[in-house]
Amino acid sequence: MRVHRAGPTAALITAIGILLTGCADSGSDGAATAATGTKGSSPFAGKTLTVVVQPDWKPLMWKNGKGEETGYFYDLVNEAAKRLGAKVDPVNAEFSAIIPSLQSGRFDVGVGTDATVERQQAVDIVPFLKAGYRFLVRKDAKDIGDDMDELCGLRIATLAGHSVIPPVKEQSKRCTEEGHKPISLLSFPTLAAAQLAVKSSRADATDAYTGEASWIVKADPSMKITGPEINQNFSGFAVSKRTGHADAWARAVNEVIDDPSGIYRKILDKYGVSGIAIDRSVVNPAK
Repeated sequence: MRVHRAGPTAALITAIGILLTGCADSGSDGAATAATGTKGSSPFAGKTLTVVVQPDWKPLMWKNGKGEETGYFYDLVNEAAKRLGAKVDPVNAEFSAIIPSLQSGRFDVGVGTDATVERQQAVDIVPFLKAGYRFLVRKDAKDIGDDMDELCGLRIATLAGHSVIPPVKEQSKRCTEEGHKPISLLSFPTLAAAQLAVKSSRADATDAYTGEASWIVKADPSMKITGPEINQNFSGFAVSKRTGHADAWARAVNEVIDDPSGIYRKILDKYGVSGIAIDRSVVNPAK
């Protein structure tokens, strides 16, 4: 979730990807259960919440031709907010700034943040999908095999602060221990910049969220998806541990999932990512 999966200074803090919890220990490991009447008991009823997004992350979050926010991350957080009686006001920021901005109280929600144990120590994360990462390369480039050792010696472009960085660094260490060349990690502020680095041959590959991969190659036939899938985890939005009310958000997400209209699946189907659906949202799912 990405975070990200996963933008520029006008990007998803992109982490697209994060949520709020009512008190310091409200981000417990207990499963959030679907609730009725969430709006009536909502701590956000009647409020407009600032939601940090990364606007260049199709199909997760981006601005359409009318300058409006769209994408399944945006649609899902908007649906959850409705059930809390709140409205959302999207703002743009670099991915690496999301967690600090939530901790400082500058923003209310960070969308597109992968759940990791480290991040859950700083903020509460409410998931609404589960996905992983593969690699985006030029179509004329050699395929990367499914083994992690195939990454040895490659230059991999990624977002600053991205959740794929720790596992790639670990793999790079194994590469050198086994006598192979290390992996070179290149940091960029936006997804567009990372992908441009691959297209211009400044990088060999960039991580691609499985919740966006098919969309990317359909929109840009000059690229292809290849390599092993890594770092599969839950992703959604993050909120402050102090003021975020993560449990309320989880109840709202579960109401969206359980809605008889099927709105949750319809949103994912709309963007061609039905395979990343989950059955239940649990605050801080990473163990």
